[in-house]
Amino acid sequence: MPFDKKILTEGDLINIFVSIELDGFWSDNRGSVALGTDISKHQKLIEASKQILYKAIHNIKGGISISDIGYLIATEVKKRGFKAIKNLTGHGIGRSLHEGPSEIANFRDKYNRTRFEKNSVVVIETFISTTSTYAETLKDDWTIIGNKGGFMAQHEHTIIVTDGKPIVLTEMNEIWN
Repeated sequence: MPFDKKILTEGDLINIFVSIELDGFWSDNRGSVALGTDISKHQKLIEASKQILYKAIHNIKGGISISDIGYLIATEVKKRGFKAIKNLTGHGIGRSLHEGPSEIANFRDKYNRTRFEKNSVVVIETFISTTSTYAETLKDDWTIIGNKGGFMAQHEHTIIVTDGKPIVLTEMNEIWN
């Protein structure tokens, strides 16, 4: 267990991450929350991550450029006064945890010409920060921190891309609503 000596306290910002495999198919779901009372004032960051995720999801359909969704996310992040993490991305998912498309970035990647394909299953992730633009993993191979400090929040859903509104396979429950 990565945190066998870490005691969580009131107001800590944590990220709950669940990957599940059922009958050979994978799904991802994640959300950031402040423990108990938000004494450290993380709610604005948490809400921005969640709202931007839903805005991105509702703009995805078959044929839409992945880079355009990255641009939408980056624009919304900047509008709210935060920074997008550039080295953590969404991805395809299905018979394995990570499939193509391999990078659904939180910024406009001008080199990514890939488009969302109808009936594909993907994970859309918003990973945003108060000050950092890159995430670094600590020696415990679990804890992620920002390259310039600050705080980070993330939300993600697994969706099926359609010709219209995507089907969200991992609706968030009351813990981060």
